[in-house]
Amino acid sequence: MLIHCLRIINQVDNYELRTVKFHSGANFIVDTDASKQHNKVGKTTFLKLIDVALGARDRRLIYFDSETNSLEANLEKYIRSNKSMVELTLVDNLSNPKTTHILKVSLYKNGPYFIDGKRLNQNDYREKLNLFLFDNDKNTPRFRQLIHSFVRISMSGDTNTFLRNIPSGTKSDYRSVYNFLFNISDPSLDQERGNIIKHLAAVKEAMKQFSQIQNSQSSTQTMQVISSLKNEKKLLTHELDDIVSQDTFEKNRQKLTDARTEYTNLADQIAILEYRLRINKKLILDTQKDANQATNNDLTKDFFKEMKTLLPNISKSFDELVTFNKQLFLNKIKYIEQLNVDLKSRIKLLKDRQDRLTKNNQDLLSLVATDKLDEYTELSAQLAKRNQEIIQQEQLLNSLNKFEKKKESLESQLTLLNRKSNETNSVFSKKIEQFNIFFTRFAEKINGERPMLTYNPDVNQFPLAIKDLNGTSTGTRKSLIAAYDFAYQEFAKSENKQIPNFVVHDVMENIEGVNLKTTINIANETGTQYIVALLKEKLDSSGFSKEDQSKYELIKLSSSNRIFDDYRKYRPHVQ
Repeated sequence: MLIHCLRIINQVDNYELRTVKFHSGANFIVDTDASKQHNKVGKTTFLKLIDVALGARDRRLIYFDSETNSLEANLEKYIRSNKSMVELTLVDNLSNPKTTHILKVSLYKNGPYFIDGKRLNQNDYREKLNLFLFDNDKNTPRFRQLIHSFVRISMSGDTNTFLRNIPSGTKSDYRSVYNFLFNISDPSLDQERGNIIKHLAAVKEAMKQFSQIQNSQSSTQTMQVISSLKNEKKLLTHELDDIVSQDTFEKNRQKLTDARTEYTNLADQIAILEYRLRINKKLILDTQKDANQATNNDLTKDFFKEMKTLLPNISKSFDELVTFNKQLFLNKIKYIEQLNVDLKSRIKLLKDRQDRLTKNNQDLLSLVATDKLDEYTELSAQLAKRNQEIIQQEQLLNSLNKFEKKKESLESQLTLLNRKSNETNSVFSKKIEQFNIFFTRFAEKINGERPMLTYNPDVNQFPLAIKDLNGTSTGTRKSLIAAYDFAYQEFAKSENKQIPNFVVHDVMENIEGVNLKTTINIANETGTQYIVALLKEKLDSSGFSKEDQSKYELIKLSSSNRIFDDYRKYRPHVQ
């Protein structure tokens, strides 16, 4: 798909502020001002308008410079008061289009999105673009992950930086994108792998936090602790059995056994309930702590701001959100406190039963030798404590086992995916070899160098790299990006792959002279729409004739002809 036309429309009065028609090959956004005025005429703003029409998230960047943290207040007011909209027309052929799509994006805050007259939310808008421009009906990779390889605005950094063009992109994201672009493998495998890696990291971190809080070790060590505790319990039970004489025990065996069994069962139940009571008390303290932190949580504020942006009809304020969150915490605390009341009541009932059992069996207890009574009581207390410790460790082991099983399951899934990737990645060598036929040839034409793109099949590494480029200058690096972009356009043609047949650049200032002319010649030869911002003085010094400049010119800007200047009213002076 190619760009046919860009229009800026004021919807209040349906006034066309700008209409710019594109052509095949080189498309120059020309800054005609003297050197001291550069970067103040709107070259980058024009390129950003294309990016916004292609679903860029932050339309505010049209009038806000994130690098200098400065707001162009007049332009922001102009866009808002006139309800300015950018319209971008995409076609499959400039001279005889069979397929046309008209994209419209309002530039003011919370303005709507349209494709071919149908209003869409931003996510659906991007999914449609993914289908139109990449024939990607699965939406994997996502459209904005892919389009960064075709829309390059404000690029900087070392030679390989332009390959890392996804904001906050993970290695799995990049592998998904490049496997898609180079037809190497199913990008959904890379996306799934990325999700599993994130999940696995979260599980490992949860295990670590859990172990720290519980002061526990591995499940194997916990099993050993449980085994030791059970041995201690067994010894204590034997010691208790030995306290009562054999004759007395034989005469009252069943009655004594039943009484002691019931007493022990009651003690076990009490131990379980007391343990749950302690856990609940800790949970209340943790909830109170979370409640106190909630109001100062930047993440909560950021979440609210994002939701307000996505759902502008939300009528609730942030303070109401905070109040709502506080009430959730209070409700949780009340619920746990009520559970504790019930637990205490049950514990009291069980202890009352213990007391009654003791009173009702005084005759049996008198059978215990007088000098053994204190020992009997102490041993009983120790036995109850061991039971409680065993319960606690078994619950801990259960939690650790769940973590381990989840971790093992994710690691197994990851191993399976890696095996599938190894099987499907067998084609990468041929694909990259085909790409390098174009890449090396174009780079050699532009700057005399012979770079090679390489692919790393290791899923834990970044997928692409460029080799044999030691000592390149900044200008060489910029021309390298151009060689890469033209090479990919030709590679896609050889693969019959549907992609945007345009490249948007704001990085050409360091390419000049013969290198610049060669770059433009390649753009024209390949038919790639090469949309670049350039200084007129750069074109003059590089030997472009007036005829060529006029032929390639898309729009001419200056301090007296800025992109959003409206001569009917006033000029907002966009930078």
